[in-house]
Amino acid sequence: MATLHRIVLTGGPCGGKSTALAKIADRLSTLGFQVLLVPEAASLLFQGGASLRDVTAEQRVAFQSNLLRLQRTLEDSFLAQARASGRPAVLLMDRGTMDISAYLDPLQWQSILDEQGFSAASLRDLRYDAVIHLVTAADGAPSYYSTGNHSTRTENDRQAVELDRRIQQAYLGHPHLRVIDNSTDFNGKIQRVFDEVCRVTGAPRPVPIERKYLLRAPLPTLPLPAEIIDIEQTYLRTTDGSEARVRRRIQRGAVTFVHTLRRPLLDGQRVELQRTISPREYAALCAQADPARRTLRKRRTCFVWEQQYFEIDEFLDPITGLALLSVELSSPEQDVTLPPFLTVEREVTSKPEFSGYSLANR
Repeated sequence: MATLHRIVLTGGPCGGKSTALAKIADRLSTLGFQVLLVPEAASLLFQGGASLRDVTAEQRVAFQSNLLRLQRTLEDSFLAQARASGRPAVLLMDRGTMDISAYLDPLQWQSILDEQGFSAASLRDLRYDAVIHLVTAADGAPSYYSTGNHSTRTENDRQAVELDRRIQQAYLGHPHLRVIDNSTDFNGKIQRVFDEVCRVTGAPRPVPIERKYLLRAPLPTLPLPAEIIDIEQTYLRTTDGSEARVRRRIQRGAVTFVHTLRRPLLDGQRVELQRTISPREYAALCAQADPARRTLRKRRTCFVWEQQYFEIDEFLDPITGLALLSVELSSPEQDVTLPPFLTVEREVTSKPEFSGYSLANR
C-alpha cells in the first residue's frame, strides 16, 4: 500500500493558514507526492448560505453537529480517493474535527460526541498524523491582523487571540502537535510549517531542536488547561544504528499506538519518522522488543505556555521520582520562556543519561 499522510493545518484567524496550504501543496507536489487539499467545512456551509446570526443555543449545537458530520465526510472521501490512487499521498486538511469544539462549551461538545459515538481522543489522535497550529497574527504580529480578506472573519484582536487559544487546547495531547508562532517574519513562519510537514512525510529534514529540563518534585497543580496521557514506551531491536520505539498512549480511556523511528544522517544529525499504528501492528512490534531495555511507564502532561508547546514526563515504572520538562524549537536561536509555576533544577538537554533510550537501559 502506498504511503499516506494526514496533516491538519489549523489556528486562529489570520494566522497564514491559507497561504501555507497553497505553498506546501506546491512544494510537496514537486517531491512526487499526490497532494489533496480538504476544504474547510465551515466555509462551505457559510458560502452556501448557512448562518449563525440570531440562532438559539440549541440551533447552534445543531449547526456544529452537522458541521462535524460534514467535516468527517469530507476527510473520509478525500482519504478514500487518496487510497484508490495507489500513489504516495498527503492529505492537507484546512482545519479538523476538533476545531469545532472551540466554538462550544464542554457540555455542548460532549453532547455532540455522545450523539455521534466518538471520543475527543479518537477524533484527534486516530484521524490525523500531525496537527500544525499557526498562531493568529493578532498574537505577536498585531499590525498584520486583518478581517478584510475573509468574508466570514469577524473577530477583533482580543477575540482572535482567545479563539486561537481555545483551538490550541482542543488539540492538546496529540502526539504530533506543533505550534508555529509569530517569532519570525511571515516567510520564516511558512518555512517552519513546511519543515514540520517534511518531518511527518519523511522528507530529509533533521529533527527539531529539543530542550529538556529536570524539574524539582513535587510538581504543583498547573494553573492552566492541560491534557494528561499515560504512556508505555518500548524500544525495539535494530541493526542499522537507528533508534526505534512504540508507544501505547492512554488518554481519557481512549488508546492509541504510535511507532517512531530515528535514523542517523551522514552529517551526524537524525531524521525522525512517526506514524499511528493499529493495535495488531503494535503487538507484532512489541514482539521485537530490545531485551537490553526496559519498558518505560510515564505520565505526560501537555500544555501551551507563551505560544510554546511543553510536555512534562513523570516517570512511574521502573523509574520513579523523575520529572522532565521538554520543549521543541524550530531553530537554535529561538528563546525558551520557562513556565514560572514550575521549579527547574537545571537544563539536561545535552545529558544522554536523561534520554528515554538511556533511562530504559537494564
